[in-house]
Amino acid sequence: MSDQAVCEACRQAAIAEIVDDDDPAHPYRLCERCAERLRHRALRPLEWFNLAAVHGWASFLLHDDFYDQDGEASQPEIDGYANDGLLAPTLAQASASLPRAVDFCVTRWWPGEAEYAALRSFAPGDLLDEIARRAGRGSDPVLSAMFGIAANALGPVAADWVRAQRDRALAGGLLSAWCEAAAKCLPAPEGLDLAINALGRVEARAFRDAKNGLLWFRSRRVLDWIETHAPASNVTEDWGRLAALSDLDLARVKGWIAAGRPLSLIALDALSEFVPRPGQAPIMRQLEPALSGVGDRKEIEAVLAMARAADPTPRTMRVADFVSGRLGEVRVVISD
Repeated sequence: MSDQAVCEACRQAAIAEIVDDDDPAHPYRLCERCAERLRHRALRPLEWFNLAAVHGWASFLLHDDFYDQDGEASQPEIDGYANDGLLAPTLAQASASLPRAVDFCVTRWWPGEAEYAALRSFAPGDLLDEIARRAGRGSDPVLSAMFGIAANALGPVAADWVRAQRDRALAGGLLSAWCEAAAKCLPAPEGLDLAINALGRVEARAFRDAKNGLLWFRSRRVLDWIETHAPASNVTEDWGRLAALSDLDLARVKGWIAAGRPLSLIALDALSEFVPRPGQAPIMRQLEPALSGVGDRKEIEAVLAMARAADPTPRTMRVADFVSGRLGEVRVVISD
């Protein structure tokens, strides 16, 4: 029996049903029993793992409302549900083979250094062939995972493949994920140039998420881009987060405060992002950016006072007061 004829979940029985989900181009191809368990949110962990490795875990019938990261059903709609010992592989078990190690990475909610380190133990050329194969036949969530692998396990080895994927990423709404791979696989300034060029082709409704991909470049050129592309109104906090992650310095903050809205709001939001706190975006905890060009923290207080005086509105006062109250916790790079 060929792989194409075998159930994607149990990988043993013949395909008997095609079950649609939120991606009509990539339906689930299942045997009768696995199709029934899928519909009732009752896949066994190994079945969930196998299916998530093909479609990505974020697909509606597989996502984290119904299963934990190890594939245990949290809301089974079958009486007497049991996993019957069909457990998903651990990282150590999956790392015995390249395809299974890639499977493991695709099924993680947030792949980390342990998963990428396991992939780096394989020959780079073999890993590149594997991600190219997966991307060629996989859904958008799988392609996104392949960008993460290219970025964190391959680097420049994957440069040609990453270049070739930009337009597909743009068409699929995956430019932000592609940017991580571009930042880590392509030489500077090529990756950022390609990303900025692509942003000019993004539809308005997809722009917010797409522009956040620029954070991976950690470049002051992104600050220049913000100055010319910031919206005149409805300035969301992610603009400040992007600025904070783009090597922001105190001199630029002062200039933005003096320029007034929208840049003053972005500057304040950026300052608040340098304060570690529960509930902060995971990327801030991962990258831990710091405000550079600070001689003394009193300089930050002076900037906050300038912001309050120039724009004494509730939003400005709230953010300025927050930063002022946590001034000792602001991550900074002290200049001599």
